[in-house]
Amino acid sequence: MDGMTIMRVYNWKKHNKIKANEVDFLLKKALQIINDNQEPWAEKNFGRPPYPSKSMVSICLLKVYFGMPYRDLESLIRSNRTFQELLELKDVPDHNTIQRSMEKIPINYLQHLNQKLAMSFKKSDKTLPSMQLDSASGNTTNHGNTPKEPSGRKST
Repeated sequence: MDGMTIMRVYNWKKHNKIKANEVDFLLKKALQIINDNQEPWAEKNFGRPPYPSKSMVSICLLKVYFGMPYRDLESLIRSNRTFQELLELKDVPDHNTIQRSMEKIPINYLQHLNQKLAMSFKKSDKTLPSMQLDSASGNTTNHGNTPKEPSGRKST
């Protein structure tokens, strides 16, 4: 065209409403699935009282969904009463606690949760947001056939 730039008009109000509904649907469905399943890990009988494991799994799911650092996720939950109520939190866990919980969740539990969420989204004719477990835990995916060696260790 005669050097003219064509600008796309985007309906941001509609976009924001869709995203808000998506987050709401994701969190409610995830909580329902998590609550219908067994505890992801056994609680220890010593130390400080732990945060509920099912709440921590839900927080980790939010971390993966939003793709944000642990500190930012802590701030988001701390500033959002709705999240605190949905997650049944009396206190907000700090970023280190969230990170340790992410590392503690068994992979088969995450796969089961992901499968159930995908089915729920499909039944509701919604698209499951793209989430990558490896990037959420801070691990990079090794696409080669050989496993990565842990840094600082020599293979024998």
